[in-house]
Amino acid sequence: MTAVALEDAAVRVRTGALLMVMVAVVPMLVAWWASVPYVVGVWHDDGVYALLGRAIATGEGFHYTQLPGAPAATHYPPAYPLMLAAVWRLAPSFPDNISAFLALNALLAGVAALGAYRFARLRLAWRDEAAAAFAVTAMLATPALALSGAVLSESLFLAALWPVLLLADDVADCPGDVRRALIAGASIGALMLVRTHAVAALIALAVVLVARRQATSAVCAVAAAAVVVLPWQVWTVLATPALAPPLEGAYGSYLGWFATGVREGGVPFMLATARINVAELWLLLQDRVVPADLAWARTLASASLLALACVGAWVLSRRAPATALFLACYMAIVIVWPYTPWRFLWAVWPIVLLVAASGGWWCWTIATATPARVLAALVITVPAFGMLRTEVGAYASRAWQQPARQAGAQIAPLITWVGRYTRPSDIVLSEGEQVISLFTGRRAGPTAPFSAREYVTPRTVQASVAQLGAMLDAVPARYVLPLAPVQLDASRALGGARPRLREIARLAESAVFEVQR
Repeated sequence: MTAVALEDAAVRVRTGALLMVMVAVVPMLVAWWASVPYVVGVWHDDGVYALLGRAIATGEGFHYTQLPGAPAATHYPPAYPLMLAAVWRLAPSFPDNISAFLALNALLAGVAALGAYRFARLRLAWRDEAAAAFAVTAMLATPALALSGAVLSESLFLAALWPVLLLADDVADCPGDVRRALIAGASIGALMLVRTHAVAALIALAVVLVARRQATSAVCAVAAAAVVVLPWQVWTVLATPALAPPLEGAYGSYLGWFATGVREGGVPFMLATARINVAELWLLLQDRVVPADLAWARTLASASLLALACVGAWVLSRRAPATALFLACYMAIVIVWPYTPWRFLWAVWPIVLLVAASGGWWCWTIATATPARVLAALVITVPAFGMLRTEVGAYASRAWQQPARQAGAQIAPLITWVGRYTRPSDIVLSEGEQVISLFTGRRAGPTAPFSAREYVTPRTVQASVAQLGAMLDAVPARYVLPLAPVQLDASRALGGARPRLREIARLAESAVFEVQR
């Protein structure tokens, strides 16, 4: 009997190990298949990440080398650029190394799938097969493929998020374990060096610990996170050279950018931001569940998925309170943050699916009567079918590649013109400045400052004229290549002022202006 039991245990171990390998390898291979080299920089942040990786790899430090004067890079946390720098050292030829960056993201997709699998097994006590099916499905969804197919930090963030959440919930279950609290806090601090929004995990852990009368552990966790993050924060304050004021919005402090928007716009600005983001999030949710090409079907499926997620969040709060509260805090930050929320939502989409699946399973298990079972089946099946239909269509058309392809086609004429007609010492202004710098080697800056308030109040031509004039005062550019219609109009409006812009070429959706000072 003992020999049989040992043999059964060995089989289970081998099966579990094989399952873990499949969970990691399948999403990694699919993410690699789904990604193709593209015009890095069309999402702005991806271009800056690549430029920072290049600067670190070539020994120029954490600086915006694409900007005149190479000011210190105080906007983007350093973890992902450092990882890109390591890849850049191994594959230093750009743009050939874009494939290597995407291979790194595919590897991170596999790590994220493995993290989701372990979280569902260890924290939620799911069966191995159920946890594996969830992890693979979540990482094969279009949101995960869209992010892993771009040079963005979300892939690293999600890969590191699962073990951090597992640590946070373990601490909540271990009263008085200061050592675990320190490790969890330090891990969250490291995650904040990937994406600043990870502060939601620190808030969640501290609140859960205080609610469970573990104030000492809460203080230790916060202190450990602060110790990890503090050197970066001190560097952002003291690093030189500093940015010119017109460049601070796009390249300066996140907190300063947000605080300026709140100070200038006040409560109306924050309410308008929340209203826009809630509407955007609802549209993003509808876009993921399309059981039929009918408005009422989308609404029904989206409402069902949202209801399941709410129920699942309540279920999760009993088994993984820090994770449930993290998601709530994270979404609260997204709602008030004056920026398009799609990347923020997609970064935690597997967690949204986790809480929805938990909610669906709970509804099914408590429904004992036939009418209740029918209702539960309907609420679960409609969004599940909608998601399946959406994913089939996305895979058929490779929908995750289309936005980058379209944006790349729009900016390609600018890259060609700059590479062909400018000198290596020339500086240009354009909304795609990071793309131009990456692909031509020219220094470049934006045509206008980036402010939080423009998220709710679009730029006017009159304001853009003044902003473009201020940018030309700060950046000694020789050429201006606007892309947005309002910036194109502003450039033409500067035809009779000093500095004067003289239109010298027409491009497909833009024009080229020479600066005459």
